[in-house]
Amino acid sequence: MTHLAAKRKSLARLLFFLAAMLVLAACTLPGGGLTGGAGIILDGETLTPSLTPTETFTPTPVFTPTPTPYPNPSGYIAFVSNRTGDNDIFLLRPERGEVRNLTNSPGDDQQPVWAPNGNYLAFASNRDGNFNIFTIHRDGGQLLRITDDESNDNNPAWAPDGVRIAFESFRDGNWEIYTIFSDGTNLRRITNDPAGDTHPVWAPFSGLLAFVSNRSGNADIYTVAGDGSGLRQLTDNPAADGDPVWSPDGRRIAFRSWRNGNADIYVMNADGSGVLQITDMLSDEGIPVWSPDGRQLAFRSEYDGDWEIYVANADGSGLTQLTFNIGFDGDPSWSANGLHLAYQSDLNGNPEIFAANLDGSGFHLLTTQDPGFDGFPVWWPIP
Repeated sequence: MTHLAAKRKSLARLLFFLAAMLVLAACTLPGGGLTGGAGIILDGETLTPSLTPTETFTPTPVFTPTPTPYPNPSGYIAFVSNRTGDNDIFLLRPERGEVRNLTNSPGDDQQPVWAPNGNYLAFASNRDGNFNIFTIHRDGGQLLRITDDESNDNNPAWAPDGVRIAFESFRDGNWEIYTIFSDGTNLRRITNDPAGDTHPVWAPFSGLLAFVSNRSGNADIYTVAGDGSGLRQLTDNPAADGDPVWSPDGRRIAFRSWRNGNADIYVMNADGSGVLQITDMLSDEGIPVWSPDGRQLAFRSEYDGDWEIYVANADGSGLTQLTFNIGFDGDPSWSANGLHLAYQSDLNGNPEIFAANLDGSGFHLLTTQDPGFDGFPVWWPIP
């Protein structure tokens, strides 16, 4: 090889080395990584998309939903008040703050119950000297006396068909269960026993009546068909059982029993089987009422030393104290939407009607602080 050829070969090697260094410098990032042809950083095993200087990353906003306010109580609530000097049936519109005297009679009107369509109320009144059963429209009109007997008729219960009303009567010398049409026709005696039969309540679908009788020697719960047939004893315990109330689907009955030494809440199947103790609080509980969906029971209890409102699941779990007041809180009634409980409380020194949000978030004073008695609320059945 000539001297000139050797020089040319060395110069070519130098140019190739310089070109390689220029390529390496162009591909090196400040952090020391190498970029591939597609803009991917090659850094060991990590592949991370790179951003050109003109690209910016904007995070997606995260929106926190605004909590939906708990709805206020609404509908109609019937209750008993003596603010006029004697007991009358009043109607309350919680969302409007309206209170109206429906019956306004010189006698005592009590035990209001709603018709299934929510247009009428049945109640017991002694305005004519002894207690009989009356009906009235919720606007205060169409008053009708449907029983007329010299003894006492009490505790009306409107049938799901809206036609019949069951009640207890002493017209035969002892308490028996009767039914009558809501227009005052077709009086029918349902029970016939020398013992006392009281507190009739209709099943939602089957046409059965549950009631309390002491024909076995102490108070037990029975069922009978609306025509008086098919009498069946559901409880048989040496202690007293009472206050039966059907679940909304008609498959179960909640009741109160003293079988464990104090009054507790129980649930049984409609045929008397599967008795389940709901409360075991070493105190007295009373007057259970089912939630509209049949999942819960509300009742009063004196567990903390005075009467308060409690709620429990229908299987006995989830026991929750809803009120924490000194005095009496009792006689709960569910709103049709299941979001509130109306109840009677003497928190302000005299009995008034309150409503509690079921989640415990708020309480509403529904009747004014009148010096009289407001109690026994019954919420309108229409959701």
